[in-house]
Amino acid sequence: MQPPFRDLAMAQGAAAVVLFLLVPAATLLGPGMHRTAGMLHGLAASLTVLVATYTWHAFYDYARGRGAGRSRLARRLGMTNGLTLLTLVTANWLYIGYQAPEGASEWFKLHLPAGHWVVMEYKEFVSLMTLPCGVAAQVILQRLGGGRSPSEGVRLVLGILLTMLWLCMLVGFAFGLILVKWKAA
Repeated sequence: MQPPFRDLAMAQGAAAVVLFLLVPAATLLGPGMHRTAGMLHGLAASLTVLVATYTWHAFYDYARGRGAGRSRLARRLGMTNGLTLLTLVTANWLYIGYQAPEGASEWFKLHLPAGHWVVMEYKEFVSLMTLPCGVAAQVILQRLGGGRSPSEGVRLVLGILLTMLWLCMLVGFAFGLILVKWKAA
């Protein structure tokens, strides 16, 4: 028997995901030369946050030793790493316009130096750490995470790497939203 409000919860969740993914589309309506790159980067970053959160659910099954947990975690971790790479590629595409003369970097240095030096530079380097953490987790999972029950050390290291991946990604996502709103204001 289904829980009474399961369909409503699924509909609300689906609507939230659709609206969350439509936020970057607002970039296409704004001014600027890098609207397409901004929209693609925002969409890739939003999808990465969603898929990485979904990856955490697979890690929970894997850490508990459930049957299909390893294959599910490997598949979702691969998707997370692919989306992270796509996000970093589109970020580099945007960075060209950010550092250009008359770009957002100049505006931040004049009006909000802390916005550039602390938020942007910190965000840039922390966000780059998501890919090495994800790739390291995937390599460890492939090489050492097999078998019936993986060792506690392997599960611990994977948990730490996935935590670092998620925290670095969340810092980059949140600071990216802050930078966009500061420049738009």
